[in-house]
Amino acid sequence: QACTNFCRPQFPKSHGPRVRCAGRCTCGVTRAMAVRTLLGVAALGCSCSLGAALVRGVAPEGQSKFAPGAPITCAGADGKPLTLPYEALNDDFCDCPDGTDEPGTGACAGQDSTLFHCNNDGGTPQMIYTSRVDDGICDCCDGSDEVGFRARRAGAAAACPNRCAEEGEVDKLQRVERMATLKQGLEKRQQIINNAVANRQQWTGDVARMEAELPMLEAARDEAKKAADAAAAVDLGPEALKAENEDLKKTILRQQAEIQELQNELEKLKGGAEPKAEKKVVSEYAKWMDGAGSTPGAIEGEEALPDDDDGQGDLTDEEAMALSEPLSTKPVVSSGGGVKKVEDEALSAAEAKVKSNQEETKKLKKQLEHLDDDHLGYSSLDGRCISKHDGQYTYKLCFHDDAKQDHVSLGRWGGWTGPQSAQFTDGQMCPGGPARMLRVIFECGSEEIVLGISEPSRCIYETRITSPGACLPEDIGKLEKPPLKHPREEL
Repeated sequence: QACTNFCRPQFPKSHGPRVRCAGRCTCGVTRAMAVRTLLGVAALGCSCSLGAALVRGVAPEGQSKFAPGAPITCAGADGKPLTLPYEALNDDFCDCPDGTDEPGTGACAGQDSTLFHCNNDGGTPQMIYTSRVDDGICDCCDGSDEVGFRARRAGAAAACPNRCAEEGEVDKLQRVERMATLKQGLEKRQQIINNAVANRQQWTGDVARMEAELPMLEAARDEAKKAADAAAAVDLGPEALKAENEDLKKTILRQQAEIQELQNELEKLKGGAEPKAEKKVVSEYAKWMDGAGSTPGAIEGEEALPDDDDGQGDLTDEEAMALSEPLSTKPVVSSGGGVKKVEDEALSAAEAKVKSNQEETKKLKKQLEHLDDDHLGYSSLDGRCISKHDGQYTYKLCFHDDAKQDHVSLGRWGGWTGPQSAQFTDGQMCPGGPARMLRVIFECGSEEIVLGISEPSRCIYETRITSPGACLPEDIGKLEKPPLKHPREEL
């Protein structure tokens, strides 16, 4: 009999625990004869030619916990320590609530502390729930989970076929693909970390520089405010108003002369003859300014500016003299604000510099908060939004900001919950509660891609995203040898 057969399958408690040999075992009975011993036929002894007996359902590294003849210790139903004889091991009776005494049977089904180990030689080692042991369904590719079932039922179907070689090849190809993805992800992760470190150094220096500049900018703003307040309080009096009026009159006269000159040129182009000088038109505003010079703020009369009726369009001596004089260079108060306007503009510029400094400093400090050492590999997500349409809704995740399902808020960034997990919390309230939230699980990948989004419980969403940040160097060692499959990976 090969070692996949148990030397004493399903014997009563007095016959000791079920074991299998580490090498090849030589039994004096066939499996059918062993079943008949349960009916009273004398049992023939079995012996192992190589190695010691292995406890069924226990991984090789855990065999030392069950030394032959040594008592078994566990916590009883009342929580107090419980000591059992070695013969209680795998006797198909659950003595320990956590299944310690039944790693190779289904007697303690319903708990997940003790799991059945499938060696799966040639394939991938696997752990299964003890509720799946001897239930008539082949879960382990080597069939070791159903040996007891076949032994107890003489008319049962043939033993589970060994599928480990075929499954092992498939698992090997998958590991090769995952290894290639892992290496690409690790390379990108290192680039992201290098950029993050450089940015952190640059931003730290920028914050220090701007914080040092802020007192000077605030001092300049305060000086500009004093100047603006002083300009607002200045009373320039009638002389300043008169000077401003004179300058305005000169400007009007210059503009009128330019208009007349342009009209003359236009007549020449049309008829080729000397154009007749037109009567000068004086605007009402010019008339008002002509009288405003004597008494500021009042109009004593409406005298028109002198008209040139000689038909030549020449300016009067007074107008020519006015045009020849330079404009006043004294500070004046104009309708646009004058000195006060200049000082106000200087104040606004100074205040804008202070505000810009403060906002940029705040922004950089916030970005620096996102560059913690434990998650530098995810820094490429800072400020980025990635989307996924699942056929019904469009999900949009903006990292360090918020997450939405179409226009419904799933929460704002709630921070990291582990090396490869984060969450968005305090989203829009569901009818009757709770508030929506989104858990994010990261998996190793060379690109940031949303794999899928689910709702495992009401208004609690979960998404899986590939990212270089989730690629870890220690995963290389796990992929170089077959990893241990766990039943929770099926969920």
